[in-house]
This record gives sequence, C-alpha cells and structure tokens, in this order.
Amino acid sequence: MNKRASIEHMQAGSLGEMQRLASFVCGKPVPAEALADEERLFSFLPQNHSDEQRAALADLATCVRAQQDLRQSLARANGFLAGFAEHAPAPLWIKDAEGGYVMGSSLDYQDGAALDNPDVTKTMETTDEGKRHWLVHKFPIHVNGESFTGGSAIDVTTEVEKERALIRHDNFYVLLSRLSALIPRSRTLEQLCLDACRLAAHQPGLDCAAISRKGEDGFLHLFASASREGQERHWSTGETPPDWLAAELAAHVMATGRVQSGSRRGHEIASCMAVPLFVNNQPWGVATFYSRREQHFDAFYRERAGEMSNELSYGIERLVNAQEMHRLARTNVLSGLPSRLQFEEEIAALAASDARGTVLLLNINRFDEISSAYGNAAAVGLMRHIAQRLRSVVAESMLLAHVGVGRFAVFLPAHGTQTAAEFIHETAVPMLQGAYQVKEHKIWCTINAGAAALPDDGTSADELLVKAWDALASARDLDLRFGQYDRAADRVVARQISLEVELRDALERQEFVNFYQPKIDLRTGKLTGAEALVRWRHPQRGLVQPSEFVPELERTGLVIAVGRQVMQRAMQDWRAWREAGLQPPQIAVNVAPAQFRCDSLFSDIEQALNTAGAEMHPLSIEITESSLVSDHDRVVDILSRVRALEVPVAIDDFGTGYSSLSYLVSLPVDVMKIDRSFVTRMSQDAGYMGLVSTVVSLAHNLDLKVVAEGIETEEEAKLLKLLRCEQGQGYLYGHPVPADEFAALLDAA
Repeated sequence: MNKRASIEHMQAGSLGEMQRLASFVCGKPVPAEALADEERLFSFLPQNHSDEQRAALADLATCVRAQQDLRQSLARANGFLAGFAEHAPAPLWIKDAEGGYVMGSSLDYQDGAALDNPDVTKTMETTDEGKRHWLVHKFPIHVNGESFTGGSAIDVTTEVEKERALIRHDNFYVLLSRLSALIPRSRTLEQLCLDACRLAAHQPGLDCAAISRKGEDGFLHLFASASREGQERHWSTGETPPDWLAAELAAHVMATGRVQSGSRRGHEIASCMAVPLFVNNQPWGVATFYSRREQHFDAFYRERAGEMSNELSYGIERLVNAQEMHRLARTNVLSGLPSRLQFEEEIAALAASDARGTVLLLNINRFDEISSAYGNAAAVGLMRHIAQRLRSVVAESMLLAHVGVGRFAVFLPAHGTQTAAEFIHETAVPMLQGAYQVKEHKIWCTINAGAAALPDDGTSADELLVKAWDALASARDLDLRFGQYDRAADRVVARQISLEVELRDALERQEFVNFYQPKIDLRTGKLTGAEALVRWRHPQRGLVQPSEFVPELERTGLVIAVGRQVMQRAMQDWRAWREAGLQPPQIAVNVAPAQFRCDSLFSDIEQALNTAGAEMHPLSIEITESSLVSDHDRVVDILSRVRALEVPVAIDDFGTGYSSLSYLVSLPVDVMKIDRSFVTRMSQDAGYMGLVSTVVSLAHNLDLKVVAEGIETEEEAKLLKLLRCEQGQGYLYGHPVPADEFAALLDAA
C-alpha cells in the first residue's frame, strides 16, 4: 500500500493493530507504551533496516500520538458532559432512534415516549398525578448519519402554582367587585341573593352557590340557589333542597359564626365552603359555595372568605333595613295598625283603579284630656284597645289605618253591605263608645265620625281625610255623631280663599276707595257731617258692594290695613275740600273690632289728624258694640285715649250687640247711632217706635247725641224729629258718593 493509504489505515486502526504493525516492521515485539515515542520506536529496528521501515515507524508514532490526543479530548468532553449532566438543575437526556436512552441525568422527569416530530418543540407536561409541572424542550440530534432525540425538562411546579394562585386571586376579586356592583342595583332581598348566587356559580372554579337564611323557628332555610348549568331559583320554606346542599356545614357555620370548608365524598360536588352572614351584628344566614374540584377551597379562599361575607352582609343588611324602614313608615308603632302613609298609598292605588267608596274618619273625643288626666301610657293603651276592636269589625275588602293621635280611618268600598252612616251608627259607635279598662283606669270614650266619598270628594287620602274632618267638625257643632262632607260648603270656603287673594292684591293696587254719605241735622235739614264708607273698585267687575268683601276683610284681618287706608284718605279728602274753599263737616270713620284691638290705632288716628289738621276737629270714629264686649278696663282706657285726641266716639248699630246698660253708662263715648233695622220698622210697628223712643231718651239721659241710620222716607224723618233725634242719614238725604261728588254737595250747601 502507498504511504497515505497506510497512514489512513493506521488512523482507523486500534492501538493493538498499531502494536502488531510496529512489531511486523521491526521484526520483533514492540511494547504499546513505545509506539508514541519515535526514538524509542527506532531502537527496535534491525541494523539493516531500510528507509521505508524507518518512515513507516515515524508515521505510526505520529498516528499514535494523534489518536492519544483525540482520546484525551474525547475523554475531556465526556467529563465535561458528564459533570454538566450530573449537576444540571433540570433533567437532560438523549435517546436513540428506538427510544432508548443514550444518556441522561436527574431523570425525576420520565419522558414517556420517543419524539417522532423532527422539529424543535416546547410543551408543558404534568406528572405525579398532577402535582408536578414541567416545561419540556425536545430537539433532534444527527451524528454521523444517526438520528437522536435530545431533551431537557425544567420543573416549573412552583411557577405554575404561583400563576394559579394569581389567577385564583384575580377570579376572587373579580367576583368580589361584581358583588359590590350588584349591591346598589338590587331593589329587593330576593333579587340580591339570587343574583349573588348566579355570579358565584359562573365564577371559574365554582359550580354552585346557595344562600340560606335564619327563619322565625331559629333554623336555616334555603332562600336562593344557582348552578353553572343555569338552574337558579328562590326557595320556600318546606321545599326539598338540592342534594348537593351542605346543610350540616351551613348549620355549623350559623352556630359558630365562623367560615368552614369541607369535602363532599360520594357527590359530583367535591368541595364546599360556607361563610356566615350578619345583619345589624346579628346572625342572619349562611352563603355556601361548591366546586367539583377537590380541596378547591384552600387557605387562600378561607383567608379571604371574610371579605365576601362582609360584602354580602352589607348588601343584605341594607335591604333588610330598608324593608324594616318601609314597614315602620307604614305601621303605627303605638297601635300596630297601618299608618297614614300606608293608607295614602292604598287610597292612591284604589283611585288609580277607578274604585269607589267612602273614607271614614273616626275621632276619639277629648283624647288629649284623657292623656293629660291618666298619663301617656294609659292613652297609648286606650288606642291599642280601640285598634283591636276595629280590627274585629273591618272586613278584608275594607281598609283600616291609624292616621293621627286618637284618629282612625276606614275605607268602605261602594259594594259593601253597609253605608257609611250605617257602619257608624250600627257598628262603630256601639262597639267603640263606652268604658275601657286600661290597667287600673276605667276610661269612658265617645266618638265622632265624618265621611268623604272617593272619587266625588277627592282622589287622595289627604284630600279625603281633610274633608272627612270638616264633616266631622260640622256634625260635632250640631251635636251629631256622624257627618257627610258637604261639597257646597267647600265651594264657599274655596270662594273665600280665592277672595282673600283678590283682596290682598286689591289692597296692594289701591283699589279700595272712599264714598261719603251725608249726615243731616233733623231740626234744620242742613248738612252737619258725613260718614266715610269703603268701596272696592274692581278692574273687571266695577264697583263691588261692601257686603261682598267686608266680612272677608274682617275674617282675614285685612280690615286693619284697609281701615287705616280709609281713615288716611278721608283726611286727605277733607283737607282737599278745605283747601278748595269749602266748609267740610266732621268725617266719621268706622273702626272695626280688629282695628280697635290693634296697638297701632292711636298712631293711625294721629297720622290722619296731622294730615287734615287736628285743631280743625275733622275726624270722629264709630265703633260697634261687639268691639266693647271684652276687658272693660282696657276698653275704657282705649276710648279715653282716643277722646284725649279730641276725636268723638260713636257707638254704631246700637241695640244689635250685647252690651248691658250698666256697661254702657261707664263708657266714655259721645254719640249713639240707632241701627237702621229699628228705623225702618218703627213706622209700621208701635213696639219698635217705643224702642227707638227709649233709646233716644237713654242717650239723652247719658248726655249723648243720637244719630239715626237708614232714613228713607219723610214719615221716618218726622217721627225721629218728634222723638228729638239730633241727626239722621239715609237715602232720603243722599246715597254714598265719591269724594268729587260730595264736594259738589258741599259747594251747594
């Protein structure tokens, strides 16, 4: 063979073959340790060796050295690989084409089968029944035409558990946030509990949820439940609960007030957890959560179950308290009957449905006096007795409510067997009126009742109760037990209210004007005075007669402001007439009882006098007898102070009031006016003639002047003159006229 072929053959050969080759070339045995050393190898050549022999040995030594270097490098590489494989934190391995292990280390991870896919792959694999998790990296290796599979596995169990804990954490707080958002939207307890169960049942890892509440019997009763399959419902007491419900666990949590978890062996549901629910710091119920996963409710859930309990408890407490407030607002706490608010809502519902009937208001007479006499506790006990009696006679079709202190309301439907009057006289009065034994007190009660019709008299409870009270008050004034609302009377009141508004506007717009009626000296027939009379010049209706508005002025107290205005304008007109060169007489102005009692009367008179000139004595006042029947000393004081201003005082409409003669004698007055009702009758009735004569004589005996009102005929004037009456006024001498027309009368006089 040539030299190159010989070298290649030697490189491919084993050390034993090279030793045999060296021995063949040298013709003697050559030890293996000499093969790499040329000088030593040459020492084994025969004396007569050839150059080819020497060159062959040199090549052989080179090959041996090269092979030794290669073996050292391979051993070093194997050492490195063995050390790396032995101490690597993750398992490493190489498999041959048949799936057998060529090498491997730390084989805690057992690769299940050879890799068929020639591409590099990364997979997550689980071992030890799901307890360990590996990130597996597999890749192909090709060496000298042979195919191998390399692989490594990293233990990511801790990372997987952390990730699952994080996901569980996120899922829990997603559920908690959804519960928080659910609470303010829920309007009823049933809605909140069912929606909460539904949210929980569709949460990852959970499959069912239920809420049980404590009943009046002290036991837990399933209230609402939901499952992932969509089976959700409310439950009534006595119904058979689903088989997955952990009733004993819930009962234990209810008794201890602590979170508990457990397993459900033999059930499709594998684990469960129960949390207590509290309302106003008192046990209310239990929420239970279920999962098909074993031991799903671990320490993480148990540690955070209190947050879920607090959130659900807050939402339930909010609705329970709202329900209680709703109940309390619609229940009278003293009697236990529905309250006025409840009655109003029920009447509103009846009105909306076009129902017809009667609202009765029953009033316990003198209830305040009973409370004062026997004490509040006895009054409350009395109301409860009355409420019990009313409950016994009120049918289901009727409504009953406690609407005020000592007042009860009943609604009688139109189709009832009794009318309102029959119910009061035949049922309510016999049952309620009489003696009540309240503790140690025996209390006697009487009642009054009023009625208003739905919808004829109103469509709201407030409106109907007000009108029923008006009917009750009217009946009581007539000493009757029962009264029906009178719509005609209500229209009168409405007219009065409307008129009051108009009168206030009229006062502000200066629509009240003065008219003047002359007073005549009956002996001479000359003008000797005048009376200022108020008139209302309405912008649409024109001149309104006093009989239409003066009573309302007196009822509302507006007569004080209007009277002040009349007095001031009378003095302004008097001064204008005076400045025009006329000789105006003294003007009499009526002072209403309310004005007479008002503290501003003196300042009003002084201001009016200052307008006209007090020294001219332009003003006198007229008061009715009704103004005088009060505190005698005060009346005398007021009249004395008025007369001190040199303003004469006349008693108007004498004989129609209530003053006694002894009372009259002591009053500081100047003039007595005979009411027109006596004057118009004296010419036809001798009795009235004698009465007028007596009044005139009485006045003269008291040193008072006499003025007769309402003179319309010459015969009346002659009779009064014969009776020595000084002055008269009436249509015979002139109607009341405006200031400018009265000025014309003064000019003619």
